[in-house]
Amino acid sequence: MDYPQGQDFTDLATLQLAYDRLRHQAQHQAAFLGTASHELRSPINQIISLHQLILEDLCESPAEEREFIAQANQAIQTVLKNLDLLITLSKVDIGALHPRLAPTLLQPLITRVQRMIEMQCINRHCRLIVGPVEASLQVQTDPAWLEQTVVMLIEAALAQGSPQISLTVSEDTTTGNIALHLGANPGEVPSPTMATLSPEFRYQLAARLATHLGATLEFLGNVENPQSLLCLKLPRPTN
Repeated sequence: MDYPQGQDFTDLATLQLAYDRLRHQAQHQAAFLGTASHELRSPINQIISLHQLILEDLCESPAEEREFIAQANQAIQTVLKNLDLLITLSKVDIGALHPRLAPTLLQPLITRVQRMIEMQCINRHCRLIVGPVEASLQVQTDPAWLEQTVVMLIEAALAQGSPQISLTVSEDTTTGNIALHLGANPGEVPSPTMATLSPEFRYQLAARLATHLGATLEFLGNVENPQSLLCLKLPRPTN
């Protein structure tokens, strides 16, 4: 039987496009899963190493043994925290969890972020500069998720040894969106005492979180250091 060729070709083209998109998405998810597995393996290996030192009686004193136990406990807390974040992201990806987008005042949110991160900045000898934010400025977002995204971006800059980080707010005149600019110049990377997420993986997580908030994360730095300037663009309330 001869079928109408036009309709068949249209359906075939649509199916091919859908297949290509699904294949690209699957490849992207597989790459992300591989990176996530590598990031989680580092603190787990550290826990195993610390336990081996204790089990093989290689500690020089009971005090050192207690210190290793404390380090192992801190490492497992890191693993659990990162697992919780990855599980949350996976639930969002499959539609089992949805961000609660609502009009949100940006000034108190930035203030909370500053309070959450300032001690880490002090410990890393990093100066955090936060620009003024108009008191009435609102964005359409999930405040808890946005806080986590901005904190993660600052933590990534800290992990790269940035001596100074700036966070400023402006309006994108072309789209009307609100832009959060994060400027940082990586310095001497400190040697972490505990295994933590790499800066590159933190940027990946922040970008995925931003997508679910209806926001976009852009790297505006130069070729040598694309992460020296980031722009997180947030939509205004729809009302």
